Amino acid sequence: MTKSRSNQGTEMKMKIFVFTTFIGAASFMTACSASETPNQPAASGQAPAASPAPAAPADLRQIQQQRSGDYVITLLNDSGSLKQGANNLTLEFRRGDQLADPGKVEVKPMMEMKGMGPMLAKTSATPSGSPGRYTVITDLSMAGPWKIMVTFTGGETEFNLSTQ
Repeated sequence: MTKSRSNQGTEMKMKIFVFTTFIGAASFMTACSASETPNQPAASGQAPAASPAPAAPADLRQIQQQRSGDYVITLLNDSGSLKQGANNLTLEFRRGDQLADPGKVEVKPMMEMKGMGPMLAKTSATPSGSPGRYTVITDLSMAGPWKIMVTFTGGETEFNLSTQ
């Protein structure tokens, strides 16, 4: 029985060591990537400052499209893909061929972390001036698979994407 407790104690110490090492590495990577990019997130916990606003709608490329209820929701940007770091995106809500205002909109990117809670990205979603079109500014700090949850009055959808 004491050997079993000893093994449990060793296993717990190993888990703590691995967790601490992972957090340290993630902090180091975040600090390094922040020092290399001019668009560092605001220290106050607000959404990151972004480079120039997204291109005009005619210049945007579709990243992904989802249907939720009566809406077709499209995520766009100038390249048609996400990248690690700061991203300027456009989110469109359409009913048929027309842009349509979906009410209150929230965008929450998250990356699932094995053995831990999900990592969340700082993000802001603001109306662009056209009903049904929102400017989304986010900082995806790690490369890999991201879920972008979009909730709006009366509905929600999820974009499953990957950063390079």
